Amino acid sequence: MIKLTDVGVLAFTKLRARKLRTFLTVLLASMLFGVLIAASLVTHGLFQSIDSFRKEGLTSRYIVSVLNTPPSADEFYKTIRDPGLVAKAKKRYESLVTQKTTEAKRLGLEYSHVNDRPPYTQTSDGSTQLSINDPNGITLQLLKEKYSSTPAFDEAKLSQLAKQYGAIKTFTEESYAIKKRSSLSPLIDGKEVFHDSSNEAEVNTHYDVKPPINTSGITLAPPETTKGIVLPDNAGWRPDGSSLPVILPQNVIEQLLKLEKLPASASAAEKFERLKIIRDNIAKLSFKMCYRNSVSQSLIQKTLQQKKEIAANQNNKNYQKPSLLYALPDPTKCENAAITHDTRTAEEKKQEVNQRLFDAKFGKETVAISKFITFKVVGMSPSSEVLNPEQEQQREKSRTTNDILAEMLRTEGIGQAIPRTLYNQLPNKTDYADLLTYEPLYLMGNEDNKRRFVEFANASDAQRFIDEQSCTVQYDNSCKPIGHPYQASLAFSNSAALDDMQAIFKQWSIYIMVGVMILAAFIMWVTVGRTIVDGRHETAVFRAIGFKRIDIVLVYVLYVVILSASAALFASIIGFIGAYVLDSQFAPQLTAQAQYGFGIISSSNKIHLVGVDLRQLCLILGACIITGLLSVVLPLMRNVRRSPIRDMRES
Repeated sequence: MIKLTDVGVLAFTKLRARKLRTFLTVLLASMLFGVLIAASLVTHGLFQSIDSFRKEGLTSRYIVSVLNTPPSADEFYKTIRDPGLVAKAKKRYESLVTQKTTEAKRLGLEYSHVNDRPPYTQTSDGSTQLSINDPNGITLQLLKEKYSSTPAFDEAKLSQLAKQYGAIKTFTEESYAIKKRSSLSPLIDGKEVFHDSSNEAEVNTHYDVKPPINTSGITLAPPETTKGIVLPDNAGWRPDGSSLPVILPQNVIEQLLKLEKLPASASAAEKFERLKIIRDNIAKLSFKMCYRNSVSQSLIQKTLQQKKEIAANQNNKNYQKPSLLYALPDPTKCENAAITHDTRTAEEKKQEVNQRLFDAKFGKETVAISKFITFKVVGMSPSSEVLNPEQEQQREKSRTTNDILAEMLRTEGIGQAIPRTLYNQLPNKTDYADLLTYEPLYLMGNEDNKRRFVEFANASDAQRFIDEQSCTVQYDNSCKPIGHPYQASLAFSNSAALDDMQAIFKQWSIYIMVGVMILAAFIMWVTVGRTIVDGRHETAVFRAIGFKRIDIVLVYVLYVVILSASAALFASIIGFIGAYVLDSQFAPQLTAQAQYGFGIISSSNKIHLVGVDLRQLCLILGACIITGLLSVVLPLMRNVRRSPIRDMRES
C-alpha cells in the first residue's frame, strides 16, 4: 500500500492534468450549491425577521373569534307573530295612548294617537305582527322580557370546552356606538362645518370628509389585543378626566397629521421618512370633536333651513319670518344654536314649555347638549381602509411581493379602540356615556355587546377547535353542520397561514435540495467518469508496478474530496455574496413595507435577508461532499475491476 503523501501527490496531479475540466466542474457544482446556500441564508433571515415583527403584534398568536349560532329565521318570524306578544303590545299601546291623552289634556296640548305609530303592523296575508321600528319601545321591552331569563352567552361552557382543545385563555371585547340621533363632528382647520342633512347635494359634498372617530363602532378592547400597539407610558395620557384615550389606525393618524397618502410606488426612503414623521409626532397627538345630542343637532338643522327659507323669500313682501329665529353658533366653540329673534306670545312660550314637559315624561330628550370631546392618541394599529370594488380590483392588479409581505404581517380587526385598562381608570366615565352606548334589539334572542375570543398555543389546536365546534351560516340562516355550537374563525392575524407557509417552504426546500444534488451528482459523475476513463492507462501501469486496488481507490477518492471541497468552498462564497447582494437591494424596501404596513411604532425591527442556520448550512455543504463521493462510486468500481493488461493494450 502506498503512502498517504503519495496519494495526495497523485490526486493533485490529476487535478492539474485537466485544468479546464476541473474548473468547469467546480464552477457548475459551486453555482448549484451556492444557490442553495443563498436561498438558505435569505429565507432563514426573512423568517427570522418576520418572527421579530410577529412578536410585536398578534401575528405570533392563535386567537379564535367565537359567536353563538344564530337562531333560524322561522324562529324569528314565530316570535314577532306570537299572538300572546301581539296582544300584550296592543294592551300596552292602548295604555300609553290613554296616558298621553290625559297628560296632553292636562298641559293643554293637542295629541292624537293617529300620529303615534303603534308597535304592531298588518302583514300582506292579513295577520298581525310586532313592529321592529316601534318608536315607543314597546316591542323592545316585550322581547327583552321574553328573553331575559336566557343568558346571551354561556361563557362557562365555552371556557370548559376550549380547555379540552388546549386553550390558553378566553377574553372579551365590548362594542359601543354613539347615542342615536346624536353626532360627533370633526373640526376642519379648527372649525365645525355645518351642512343641511336634508339636502342631498350638501350631504354629498361632505361625504368624503372622514371623521377620525367612527361613531358606529367604538370598541373597548382588552389588554390581550392592545398591549403591543399602545405607546410607551401611554403617550403621556393621564386619567385626569380631560381626555379619552384611543388607539387609531395608521391611515387615520396620517390624516390627523395632515399627511398625504403615500402612493403604492413609494420608495423605501419615502416610507421610512413617513414612519419617522409619525413616530416623532404620534406621542403628542390629540384632537377635539364636537358632540351634539339629538336636540342640539335638530336646532342646527332648523337654523340652516330657516336661513335658506329667509334667503329664498327675501324679495317676497308677503313673507313673514318665523316668530322664533336661531343663529348658528361660533364654529370654533361647539355651542348650541342661539335665539336671535323671539316675538312669540306668552301663550306660545307656555305651550313650548308644556311640550317639553310632555316629551320628557315619555322618554324624549328635551335639553340641547353640545360639548367638546378631547381624544388622546395612545396607540397605533395597522391601516384599516375600506376600498370600493374598483380600488380593490386595481390593488389586486398592482400587488407586489412587498404588498404580500405586508398583508401577511398585518394585524386585522383592531382598528379604532379604547384600551379597557385605561378607560377603567377614568374618574368621569359618565361624561362619555353618550359616546359609549349599547341598545340591544333582541331580534334573535337575548344579546349583549361582547365579542368572545379563545387563544390557543398553536395553529393545529385552534384549527381543530374550529373544525369540530364551528358551523357555517347558510343562505337560509341555518348553521351547518348541525350540532356545532359556535361560529368560530381565526381572528386578527395570518398566524396560521405564516406557519403553513414556513412548513411548506421547508418541505419544498428538501425537494429542491435533492434535485440540485441529483443534478450536481450527474455533472460530477460525468466529470469523474471521464477522468477515470482517461486514466485507464495510468491505472494499468500502476497496477503493473504493484499498486493495489485500494491504492487506486484512495487516489480517486481524495481527488473527488478535493474537487467537492473546492466546490463547497466556492459555493459558500457565492452563497454569502448573493445573499448580501439581495439584502442590500431589497431589505430596506421590505423593512419599510413591513413597518409601514404593519403599523410598527418602534423602529428596532428590520427585515434582514441574511440569517445563518448552521444546521442547514452544514447539511448543504455535507451534501456537496457526499454528492462528489457518490459520483465516483460507479465509475471507480467498474474501473478497478478491469484487467490492467487489457487497458494497456487498448491504450
